[in-house]
Amino acid sequence: MDKVSFRKEQIETVSKFMKTEQAQKEINQIYLQLFDDPSFQVAQSVGITLSVDNEIPTFPIINRCWESGKKVYVPKTFSDYSMTFARYDANTELVASTLGVKEPKDYQADTLDPPELIIVPGIAFSEEGNHRLGFGSGYYDRYLAQHPTKTIALAVSRQYFVKTPWPVYTLDRPVDQIISVAEEN
Repeated sequence: MDKVSFRKEQIETVSKFMKTEQAQKEINQIYLQLFDDPSFQVAQSVGITLSVDNEIPTFPIINRCWESGKKVYVPKTFSDYSMTFARYDANTELVASTLGVKEPKDYQADTLDPPELIIVPGIAFSEEGNHRLGFGSGYYDRYLAQHPTKTIALAVSRQYFVKTPWPVYTLDRPVDQIISVAEEN
């Protein structure tokens, strides 16, 4: 199956699943695994998206970072498909990007490329090669090609695959680690 078709099916599958009680149980277990992970514990700067519907909510992770004294950075994207990570705190003014994701309005004063750890978003993840299927714009693949750093992906069971069922291209960047409570697909 081609990437576009697989991505479309996967978005529908994950969207339905995220409305279930099972999804919330898995998300809570994923949070606990992340918070116990040595890479998360030692990182002083964490790059993370501000979650939207049908994604694992990132605000509990952001709050844990703040409670632990970590600096939080969120992506600021540009029309040339590049991005930077801008400091995010409780006072950061946000605006919606062209993709509908909240980003810092004033980002130039405090950026970090790359943060020590990036929690990478995606719609599907595969144990085989730690492959990641993103949302199709290639921001993270381009960014990680230029700014290699430690990456962790978080995946509920409907996002986790043992074998990669979508095509993987040379520009696709694998993640370092996938945290999941997966019922393997």
